[in-house]
Amino acid sequence: MQIFKKGENMKERIPPYVQKLIDKGSIAIKLQFKKPRRETNAYQFPEDPLGEEERYTPVKGIVHKFKNRVLWKITYRCAGHCQICTRRRQIGSPEGDLTYEEIEAGADYIRTHPEVHDVIISGGDGMYPVHDTMHALDLLMKIESVKVIRIGTRMPFHSPDSFRTKPFKELLKKMRFIAKRRPLYVFVHMNHPDELTRKVLNVLKLIKRTGAEVGTQTVFLKGINDNVDALEHLFTTLYHNGIRPYYIYRCDYADGLGGRVCSFKEEKNIMTELRKRLSGPAYPTYIVDVAGGKGKIPPPLGFWKNSGTRTCFDFEGEKINLTLTRKKAKR
Repeated sequence: MQIFKKGENMKERIPPYVQKLIDKGSIAIKLQFKKPRRETNAYQFPEDPLGEEERYTPVKGIVHKFKNRVLWKITYRCAGHCQICTRRRQIGSPEGDLTYEEIEAGADYIRTHPEVHDVIISGGDGMYPVHDTMHALDLLMKIESVKVIRIGTRMPFHSPDSFRTKPFKELLKKMRFIAKRRPLYVFVHMNHPDELTRKVLNVLKLIKRTGAEVGTQTVFLKGINDNVDALEHLFTTLYHNGIRPYYIYRCDYADGLGGRVCSFKEEKNIMTELRKRLSGPAYPTYIVDVAGGKGKIPPPLGFWKNSGTRTCFDFEGEKINLTLTRKKAKR
């Protein structure tokens, strides 16, 4: 039994819109936002399993793990505090707020590393606070070596009504300007179909109308979405609304999240079944962000036994031989 002593800055914070969904009876949403008094954790997980700060942060806010792209954490703030966040060590901490000068220092780092052509604005939330997002976007548009810009956010779910306000209208206007000149991607964190209300879907479509490509990222969470039918509903609804499910992650082995890490075997079984049920564009890539290593690794599904490549099993469970055989030479 482990008491929540880490991430004390990340106190419970539930946006009014999310609270309404909880009040209507969504257990899946409640489990993501209500802070339990105690967390059962049979394993001792590190606070920073991916070594973002210890190994890959050359300047404040920049995570340069892969040669051609960087993650740019412009803030540690979010409109809501998801208790399943793998960056709970930071979220809500004022130490993570970048000043304008620090944001410009991050842009300088990107500018002086022309091998970086793909930048992911994140946090915290890559759209909160919105003025920091716009400042970062302005700076990136002045760097010729940056060819692609991505934004990671949960604002369309945390606070869909914010997109009616003047600051967010200005952000959408800026995104429209950028999308005409460079590829712009917005990836929204969505874990359960209860999150896909009509209001949220309308905001995702509003973002699409800027010209940005919109996709989602999901995390397997025990007791929340480790269910074939729930994930099929989530991904199908997104697909039917023109939103591409991009990734589904195995939950990071982060401190305090031991009770939310699913069985690896069960995850693979679920993804194998979803592969049978979903259209290709509705099926996200299932990956493990390897702790202590470098890379987002896609695990083999149940169609491949023992990770071999000589045989596989089709959707009906039939064994298929993939071994190439040479033709016998004619005499």
